[in-house]
Amino acid sequence: MARYIKANPKVAAFLALTRDRNTVKDGNYLLWQADMLAFGPLTRLTETLAQIGGIALMPHEAREEQDGTVTRPLPVATDPRFVVETAQPEAESEENAPTGDDSGAVVEDTTQQAESPAEGTADGADDPQDADPAPANEETNDEPEND
Repeated sequence: MARYIKANPKVAAFLALTRDRNTVKDGNYLLWQADMLAFGPLTRLTETLAQIGGIALMPHEAREEQDGTVTRPLPVATDPRFVVETAQPEAESEENAPTGDDSGAVVEDTTQQAESPAEGTADGADDPQDADPAPANEETNDEPEND
């Protein structure tokens, strides 16, 4: 059965197919199985996919990619020509990066909230965000509990 090949934009550009093949929601391309003949015979499709960092998809899987209902990640290409640089979290600026403790858990920066109390109050204690959320059904709060 024929397969579709999900590959990154570098592969599509290498094959000069960026205008001829469909893109999916994550910016990658759906190529045809016959397009892989440029890399060698189809009997070596597994090696070709590892080289270009692509995956083979059944027709229904390719449709899911086009619809955006499923997004399958691509493996890293073994051929340096097709390696796609991904944004690393360390590249974020220090101002926007979350802070963490020794356990690796993310801790939110609350310095701005503590420094600026809500308008109209002296200490921000009456801030509606600080209050407990209202119960979903207020009738149940008025009835006495039976033990």
